[in-house]
Amino acid sequence: MTSTKIQINLNDPNHNIQSCFSHPYGQVLIIDIWNFSIRTSFVICFLLFVILLYSTGCQRRLEYDSFDSTKLFTLSELYEIKTFRSLDEALKQPDSVYKLIIFGKELNRVPDEVYSFKYLNTLELSKNSLKTLPEYIGDMIYLQGLYLAENKFSDMPEQVYRLPNLRRLRLGENKFDFMPEKLLEMKSIEEIYFGRNQIWEIPDRLFDMLQLRVLKLDNNNISNLKTSISKLKNLEVINLKNNKIESIPFEELISLQKLRTLNLKGNKIPFQVLDSLRKAMPNTKIEY
Repeated sequence: MTSTKIQINLNDPNHNIQSCFSHPYGQVLIIDIWNFSIRTSFVICFLLFVILLYSTGCQRRLEYDSFDSTKLFTLSELYEIKTFRSLDEALKQPDSVYKLIIFGKELNRVPDEVYSFKYLNTLELSKNSLKTLPEYIGDMIYLQGLYLAENKFSDMPEQVYRLPNLRRLRLGENKFDFMPEKLLEMKSIEEIYFGRNQIWEIPDRLFDMLQLRVLKLDNNNISNLKTSISKLKNLEVINLKNNKIESIPFEELISLQKLRTLNLKGNKIPFQVLDSLRKAMPNTKIEY
């Protein structure tokens, strides 16, 4: 718990004042104010105000640090849970908010009130004007689905990398021309949506995301599908529609036994190759 104390040495003719602030992790901040005067009192008031704000922030952070696994829901469970579409309504019962949609509001910043929903599993912020995310997003440890499509992101906000349970990330129709390397190091992510950007290459690091189930990179500028795709044995959905791919790693795609849907429409792959692939993968819906 954060503690604050003010010590005044009345025996000191200068009325030296020492403000001691104890951080929850043991660090101590000491501020000495010499030559006490009437004007100095305003400084003291300001310091106390800052300490109060900081203490409140620390308390909120500690609330997030105590993890309750029962508040982390499966995708099927989330389908049955109420979705909140109004901040005013959600704020009436913040600890019962697991899904929040703030869609198409032309926001250029995420409302601070979102931090009140500490058990949030799904946050939908698509179709706004966002370029970045607030720092507190990285503290939302229950967040599994973060939907940021149709905004103005050109790089990944660093806060995303701090989300330990993030499984579904949607960043379609933004301004990306590459897939961020740090994102590809996140072992929790199972679904990636980067359609309708300007991405020109699938980075090699992506093929190390062995947990990946859904990969959607439609409507980009990708010209090559690498043989390393065979490493992603858990893939169920691949969407590469409307890119610039001319050839495919035939045998490697066949090896993906869990693949249910493969969309290759709008590329430059010969029809005969795609038709042969369809026949070789009877359990996969192939669109071309």
